[in-house]
Amino acid sequence: MTDTVVIAGAGPAGLMLAAELGLAGVPAVVLERDPTPAADRFSPGSTLHARSIELFERRGLMDAVRAEETVVWPRVHFSNIWVDLTPVIDREYSLILPQTTTERILAERATGLGAQIRRGHAVIGLEQDEDGVSVRVGGAGGEYDLRGRFLVGCDGGDSTVRSLIGVDAPPKGPNWYGFVADFDADEDDEWEFDSPDFPNGLFIITPHPQDWNQLRLMCVEFDTDAPADDIPVTREEISASLRRITGTDDGTPPGELRWAQRYTDRTRLATRYREGNVFLAGDAAHLHYYGAGHGLNTSLHDAANLGWKLAAEIHGWAPPGLLDSYAAERYPVGRRACLASEASLVLGSPLSRMAPLREVFEELMRYENVERHIITMITDVAYPMPPKGLGGEPGSLLGRPVPDAALAAEGAGASDGDGAGEPGAGQGPASTFEALRSGRGVLFDLSQGAADLGVVQRWAGRVDVVTAQPTPELAATALLVRPDGFVAWVASGGPDGDADGSGDSLATALTEWFGAGR
Repeated sequence: MTDTVVIAGAGPAGLMLAAELGLAGVPAVVLERDPTPAADRFSPGSTLHARSIELFERRGLMDAVRAEETVVWPRVHFSNIWVDLTPVIDREYSLILPQTTTERILAERATGLGAQIRRGHAVIGLEQDEDGVSVRVGGAGGEYDLRGRFLVGCDGGDSTVRSLIGVDAPPKGPNWYGFVADFDADEDDEWEFDSPDFPNGLFIITPHPQDWNQLRLMCVEFDTDAPADDIPVTREEISASLRRITGTDDGTPPGELRWAQRYTDRTRLATRYREGNVFLAGDAAHLHYYGAGHGLNTSLHDAANLGWKLAAEIHGWAPPGLLDSYAAERYPVGRRACLASEASLVLGSPLSRMAPLREVFEELMRYENVERHIITMITDVAYPMPPKGLGGEPGSLLGRPVPDAALAAEGAGASDGDGAGEPGAGQGPASTFEALRSGRGVLFDLSQGAADLGVVQRWAGRVDVVTAQPTPELAATALLVRPDGFVAWVASGGPDGDADGSGDSLATALTEWFGAGR
């Protein structure tokens, strides 16, 4: 039986998944129907959220990101109602990074870890049994068969994989049609980087994420049918759309049109994320309006959640139900992204009817707790942790991503040098994020010897141990963190865990997420 995971789609979800599998020592083959590498295409997306930046930090990818000319974007919008992130910029912000650059960085990481990326190859059929999936592939050289232990469809909103396994994704919400288009900036033009309300849709102009001599136009109009997919986007089509959106006779776009991509679809959420040995992730699982970068960022976290679980199953130590936990945890997040995007569209059209509601909504957003909810309604993810479904409460570590905290080694630099072996030996990682770069689980022992955590040695090779001095960012004596960075167990003397960090609860959590110990 092959240990290979076949991935359909070399977008952010597929490439992140391939990198995660490679980190865990699992071979991956990525089939991408577009023969053109991402670096040779224009970029449809450009927003990397704070939680995705933290994910990249945990995997050591941010050095490559920092080498790019990234810009911090201190705003977020909901239906073109903007929120200033400056007061919370230390924890909530976005980087303007072209999606093509994100894909290039992920592709380099994935191939560096052994993944194959076959461009110009697409899934055209599949058959599965209890041992794996036989994938029929079409490419320039003809058709061939590829066998994998699992197949993951990351092949977009019109997912072939989703169709082949018979999973429905019924359209919902308002019918919309829009563009992302890039234009040369004219020094004499009077366009401003703004997003005012218009009678028949949404319209934004921003600086181009790669070239500040260009402008990026993003617009959406409602209840208008789009031309057929095989008809190229023209400047005249964009002008006509702008006239309909603004309700004026002037629909002249800025500068010369350099690139444009038409978007037309409704919100779609797959009814399930798994069918046997086939999984769905990214836009194949949840498709929604592209505004605010929710699609890209939600897709990255789908991959991070699924990758280590597939690896655990292939390596033979996955506990019962681990693969099912992917859908249990990520389906609500996908549904939330669809809900937020659909609500954003509904709030924007038609303006003649929605203007009073938008005014009330803007008043509500002046309240700090409402504004915080809007900012984090997609990015702030928490998973209920068994056995009692604890976690997710504000202020709780349990079920949330571990904070980025500096770690001071206990005593004279005590910690385990590579995350393995006995606590207290060698030089340890400098931060919680650095400790997670191995792609394994981590038990952080901050108890200064007060807690008996020796049971973790039964999970050596799956869970690293890091011994360090207490730190206020963690507010715990010990905590167990899954490979994807989410806290699965806390010992703090409070409601999150054992009073002394000992007893059976740590062994229970280890068994729940890392299988039977040795």
